Amino acid sequence: MEIIWIILHFIVLGISLAAPVGPINLEMIKRGISSGFYASWLVGLGGMTADIIFLLIILIGMAPYLQIEWVEICMYGIGGTLLLYLGITTIYSSFTKRKILEIGQPIQRNSYVVGFSIAAFNPINFVFWFGIFGSSIHSLSEKSWIVALLGCFSLLLGIFLWNLNIAFTVHFARAFIKERILKTVNLGAGIFLTVSAFPFLFRFLKLIL
Repeated sequence: MEIIWIILHFIVLGISLAAPVGPINLEMIKRGISSGFYASWLVGLGGMTADIIFLLIILIGMAPYLQIEWVEICMYGIGGTLLLYLGITTIYSSFTKRKILEIGQPIQRNSYVVGFSIAAFNPINFVFWFGIFGSSIHSLSEKSWIVALLGCFSLLLGIFLWNLNIAFTVHFARAFIKERILKTVNLGAGIFLTVSAFPFLFRFLKLIL
């Protein structure tokens, strides 16, 4: 019974981690609107790949090395620059005459790389994985490493299910949304991504100055 509770707990935790509106979700929505299910899902899979890498780092005990100053500088610099670039290009696309939703528009092949990059260089992910979840894994490992691994897989399953939900929802909903609304959603996503970049860039400047 305890195993079932642990599985359910970490699935819900994974969904809770993936559910809040953030850079990954916004990028999934944006690409789902413009290119459909697979482009959106690839962003989510890229983000999950970064999550798996964080998880492996925790399990092999390398988390303390990520607190080295030059590592933090790289993390904040790359993460802030990436979010700023995505935000500006998204805002720009909202004001162009080119339609966001076009039948037969090709899948954006870099969706997976963008999803991975956003998740890998997002300091918020570091706070969760090496703070909250790191302590949870430690407490589970005191019971058994099998239980700890079960918790890890359950968490990843929760994230996977939520990403799948977003990709499906956006793909089927986009057919009922008018172009003007799509432009507005795109603009809002771009503004959010741009604003999200500034705290990271300020932290980056603070570390190097």
